[in-house]
Parts: sequence; structure tokens; C-alpha cells
Amino acid sequence: MAIIGIDLGTTNSLAVCWKNGKKIMIKNSLGDIYTPSAVSIDEKGEVLVGKAAAQRLISHPGCTVSEFKRYMGTNRKYKLGENEYSPEELSSFVLRKIKQDAEAFLGEPVEEAIISVPAYFDDNCRNATKLAAKLSGLNVERLINEPSAAALAYIEKNKFEDGTYMIVDFGGGTLDISVVDTFDGVIEILAVSGDNQLGGKDFNNAIVKYFCDENGLDESTLSPESRAIIYKNAEQCKMALTDSPMTVMISNIDGKQYSAVLDNNRLIKISADIFNKISFPIKKALHDSRCSVDDIEEIILVGGSCHMPVVKAFIEKLMNRSPENCINPDTAIAIGAGIFGGIKARNNELKDIILTDICPYSLGISVYETKTNEELMEFLIPRNTSLPASRVNIFNAIKDDQERVHIKIYQGESMLPAKNLFLGELEVQCPKTKKDEIICSVRLTYDINGILVVDVVTNDNKNYSKTILSKRNQMTDEQISECIKKLEALKISPFDEEENRLLISRAEALYEEALPDEREIIKEYLLRFKRTLQTNNKHEIRNAYSMLEKMIDEWGF
Repeated sequence: MAIIGIDLGTTNSLAVCWKNGKKIMIKNSLGDIYTPSAVSIDEKGEVLVGKAAAQRLISHPGCTVSEFKRYMGTNRKYKLGENEYSPEELSSFVLRKIKQDAEAFLGEPVEEAIISVPAYFDDNCRNATKLAAKLSGLNVERLINEPSAAALAYIEKNKFEDGTYMIVDFGGGTLDISVVDTFDGVIEILAVSGDNQLGGKDFNNAIVKYFCDENGLDESTLSPESRAIIYKNAEQCKMALTDSPMTVMISNIDGKQYSAVLDNNRLIKISADIFNKISFPIKKALHDSRCSVDDIEEIILVGGSCHMPVVKAFIEKLMNRSPENCINPDTAIAIGAGIFGGIKARNNELKDIILTDICPYSLGISVYETKTNEELMEFLIPRNTSLPASRVNIFNAIKDDQERVHIKIYQGESMLPAKNLFLGELEVQCPKTKKDEIICSVRLTYDINGILVVDVVTNDNKNYSKTILSKRNQMTDEQISECIKKLEALKISPFDEEENRLLISRAEALYEEALPDEREIIKEYLLRFKRTLQTNNKHEIRNAYSMLEKMIDEWGF
């Protein structure tokens, strides 16, 4: 039974299947590979999905909706006709159509899928996507980050050659940046960054504002139909500038014709804020990956917005080099998701390929800072840590005779817990402990399925454990138990791995035999390696391991 890969996009969705050693683009009932991510309710109360729905955005704006992916995992509701729908429910309609089209195209049942999501989706967004899949009748055990899928498509096309790449995934509603390293069949994500509220839609909005300003129109007073007309024409204007240096936007509103001239230079000026927002996650991804621009083999552009000449030119200027254009930016993510489906199905051509994942946001607990009398974050699993991951910290009592510890777990980057995403809490009983003495240890263990296990060991060696799941996590108790069993093996520090222990022992033996001036150098290399082991970053550990091993081999007596 086939496992399909689905690019559930803001503007369009598409699916790919890896079958008989090759990738197959799945066509829908209209013979097209693209299905607009639009949903409409007709006069009979029936649900329309795809192109038929997209055509009704102007004629029936009150019962048609698109671009709902931006609000996955939120409490937002869309009223279509007499009923309200969540973004998950609307996405499930799109996924159900893709499932039906795939079954008709492939001639076999489709029950399982790999769905791509923005790398910067938090737990709520990811579990909302899994819920949408379940509502559509699809089993989705794994999600794949969109830039990771694009990297997989690019690397598969280039025969899985080793290298370090930057993926810029700029779609209709989201921007994702990933730095990816490939080594001996292992595709490792070094860092991700992005903006879930930035995409081609923002250029459309900038053009709408420009058009209204040029024609003295007050957008807030326009009817829904008029706004839909202007928005559609703005999107067409943006697309026209992909192939032409200048275009004229014309809209007929309430029987009167309005127009505005737009070229790419003007588009750059009216979109200055958008370009500022693009540059930040690119710089952040480079910083977090500890890579320079010179370390990057290729910059790969994917997503519909990367067709825009102004976007290409901006990234080229920012990075001081030309991006790569050897893969189709519109299909790369779906192809990568399809290839990942082939990896999961253990296809012979892909069985030796391993794709790792990382934690896009930091995980930690709130701690009370006695000096300033406020709650602050103590991060245990930093962002961009390879998954699955496990980290432990020791904590002291904050007052005399303390006998309870209230542990609150958050996801995010703010120093202040209240600004991060609250995931769950656990309260434990401890023996009375004096201020500043050890009261407990807390371990967070996190896996690729969004399961977070909190383990607390109090100072009298009593163990407490809690599994924290998003409210939208739809895994069965049996599936959760199986995942937790796998996570138990993670609670081993990299210090305890045999090859690392052996290398440390070799360095310590070399230190004993070395001269005083040589010892300082050996000590520096050894301490650097030990510090790197504490990060649990496989890429950094591999590099530090190679440096220490090379030094030992060269200096060995």
C-alpha cells in the first residue's frame, strides 16, 4: 500500500508517491497536480474543494475561504454559510480530496501519508495538522519540515552528494530557512528559522494598499466582493511582474474602472518592510548553524514566492551569491515528502538514507529568581537540538524548609515564561530542604512525534514522571507507550557512548605522556570535545570528534 507525501500549502496543495524506484506526481480529478487550498459551501450545503472553490472567492466571499493554513493550531473560526469551521477542519477537506484523487490516480487504497509543515510550526500547529489528517481518514505518524523536504528533493536529484546547503522556502503564507548538512547518506538539519506570518500574501496586501492609495480608495469601506476583486488582481499583478518589468493593474469597482502602474522597483519600495522581515531569519539560521556564507555549498530557493525576481535579487544581494535554480520551487516540497514516504516504507533505493529532525523551539521550565523576585526560563533543550533529545538539570531549593516543587514546562525563546507556549506542569513532594541545597533533578525528553516526557528525581531518590501531549495529539495509548519505550534509550548522555569514551581515554593517555607545553594544547582539544558532547548536537560532535581524533593520530607516541 502506497505512502503518499503531501505538501499542504497555503495557496496550493499537491501530492507525490515514490513507487517502483521513481517519484510520481499525483494528478487530481481535473488532471492537474495542483489543488488550490480553498473550501466553499454551495447553496445545497455541499462542500467544494480545490479549483471549484477557488473560483467562488470573488462571487461567494461569504461562504468561501482560503489561506487558512496560517491559523492552524489557533482558536480562529471561519464562518461559511450557517456553520463555523476551524482551520483543521478546513484543511481536512483539502486532505480528503487529495486522498480520493490519489486513490483514483494510483488505483489502490491510500491510508498513510507524510505531510509537510513549516519548520517553524510549534507543537499546537503540528498537532493540528495531524488532527486534520485524522479527520480526512489519513494516518500520519510523521510530519516533515518543508525545507527538509525541499533539501531531500534537491539532494536526491544530485545523487545524495555530501555538502552543506541553505534552503529558503518562501511560500504563499510562510517563510522557512534551514541549513542542512549531508554526510554519508545522513541528511542532518543544523538549524531552522522562519516566520509563520510572512509569505506571498503579504506582497499581495502591499499591492492592494498601493492600488487603493493611488486611486483614493478606502479599503475599509469596500464591500467584500470589491475587496476580493482588488486582491485577486493584485495577485495577478504580482505574478505578471515575474516575467515583465512593468504591468498595469486594472479593477472595475461599482461600475467604475481604476488603474495603477507597477514595476519591480516600485514593488521593492512598497514592500520594504517585507524584505526586512526576510533578512532576519536568514541571518538567524546562519548564526544558529554556526556556518558562514562560505560554508554553504548552494542556496536553494523553493516555494511560489521565490519565482519573484525581486525576491531572488534580494537574497542574492544579502548572501552575495546567486541562488540555485535546478529544482522546481513549486513541486520540491511535495517531491521531498514523497521521497520521505519511500524512506519510511523502506524502499530498496532509499533504505540507506537517514533524515534527522531538530527541535525548532527551545524547551525549558520556569524557575524563580530570588534576586529579582520573578519567574524566568531555564532552557533544557535548546532550539535546533537534534531529535529525539534528552537533557537533565539540577535545581536547588529557593527557600528554607521547601518541600514542594511546581514544574511548569514551556516552548519558546523568551526569557519570560509568560511569553512562551505553555505545555504542561508537574508538582512533586520533597523532604524539607534548606535554601540553596539540591532539591531535585529535572529531565526533559522530547521526540519527533511531539511527545514530551518529564522525569523528576527528588533528593530522597523518589521518581516522578509525566508525559505531556498537546491537546490536539491524537495518538492512541498504545502508540504513546511504544514511543515512550523508545525514548528510554535516549536517557544516555553522549559521554556514555562507547566511541566517545574511547576517544576521551586516548586523549587522557596522550596527555600523561606529553611534554608540559604539549599538554596545554591536548587539554584544550579535550575540553572542547567534552563541552561539545554536552550540546548533544550530532553535527558539532562529529566535527569536534574528528578534530580531537586527528590531533591524537598526529601526536600519538
